[in-house]
Amino acid sequence: MNSTYQQALHLLNQVGDDTCLSFFNSFPSVEKLSIQPLSPSWLDICDCLSHVGSASSHTQALVETIVSNAPRQQWRQPYKIEDFGEDFYNKVAWFPIADANGPLIFEQGLMEVMLLDANTEYPAHKHQPEELYFVLAGKVWWKADGAKGSWKHAGEYIHHLPNVVHSIKASDQPVLILSCWRGGGFEMPDIV
Repeated sequence: MNSTYQQALHLLNQVGDDTCLSFFNSFPSVEKLSIQPLSPSWLDICDCLSHVGSASSHTQALVETIVSNAPRQQWRQPYKIEDFGEDFYNKVAWFPIADANGPLIFEQGLMEVMLLDANTEYPAHKHQPEELYFVLAGKVWWKADGAKGSWKHAGEYIHHLPNVVHSIKASDQPVLILSCWRGGGFEMPDIV
């Protein structure tokens, strides 16, 4: 897990623009975080990891780390079927890298990996914490309040200010996204 965290921080730092550097600076070095091991769990959707979309040259190493360590992660589906329906429930999963419950303990935000199966939409939602989605593999169609929809490819990021309604949809291949929150730990987003 330490390697995944360090590679994710390196990626944010490597991009070098103000938004990514600001998020990079919001997360402490791994040596300053305590560890709370989590029991591994696997969801059926994780089987699609073997055929996620292409990574970029900047994200390839992190994608390889995620895929090779996937069986040791605590994959979860925090929503209920009635929130977005059974199709969404069975085609999306997350695992935490750093948050209030571990595996790296971080109280001021979270870092996790999201997996979306091909053609799966994460419908409109919002939350108080500020968020950065960094597309690691594949591409997504992204929409947010006040913004025209656009494709975001591996190596590109999406920035959401607090309480901005947003949604994404995977293309015809599964997608991996690094999700970083600051200004609050894990909370269930408001469905819009």
